[in-house]
Amino acid sequence: MKSNEKLENEKIKKFHYLLVSKDFDKVRSKLDKALNYHRLELAGKFDGMEVIYDVPSNLLSKAGIVLSKQYEGEKSFFKVRKISQLPGGYKRPSQKFNLGESQDAEAPKDFPMQIANAISNLFANVFTIDLVSVVRQTEPKIEIIVDGYKYNIIGGTGYRAVLLYENAIYKDVKTNKKVKRIGVTLKMPNEEKYEKENQTILSAIEHSCKELVGYEQSRFEIAERLLYPKPIGDEKKQKDEE
Repeated sequence: MKSNEKLENEKIKKFHYLLVSKDFDKVRSKLDKALNYHRLELAGKFDGMEVIYDVPSNLLSKAGIVLSKQYEGEKSFFKVRKISQLPGGYKRPSQKFNLGESQDAEAPKDFPMQIANAISNLFANVFTIDLVSVVRQTEPKIEIIVDGYKYNIIGGTGYRAVLLYENAIYKDVKTNKKVKRIGVTLKMPNEEKYEKENQTILSAIEHSCKELVGYEQSRFEIAERLLYPKPIGDEKKQKDEE
């Protein structure tokens, strides 16, 4: 693995939507009309995969740590993220370590010290467990395979956002359980100077695209919810607490 260890906040905001109808062209047309000062341009097809790793006890995911290997084109790299566990609008942008490019056959357990160090640096408190040993025990838990079409949202101010129409397959590696979802992901710049334009686009989606139902969750959280649904009583209790 080529080392490129650097802690950073996410430079983009991600919003996930479930497409409740099969007619994305209708949604795209509505959004295009609603964006008075921005244009929507097709940028071609895309595909990608993310493999999320954990130990059998799910220690990492329970702590809000997402350890994954991401594949983009011919490149792959390891990523460690700390997911905000605050509810709804109180969520903070996740922090992450990008650990550099890797070879296809490499797994997190091949770099236990680097990854354990990255996890430690995401938290203010000192861990009382042996993180190196934990990383060595990690195995693939979830595969997220996505393909679809990419659209650029362009504004005259230099504003750039991305809209992805995607077919996603969430797979439990151990049981081979799969859940398919057709949806949309909106990627927006996480910069104060573009916040007004971000809100304009979010408002256009909310008022003009009723076929899109938003999720206040990361793709990892969506995978967890779809593959390992909680009993109805537990779901209600969690919502009441939030």
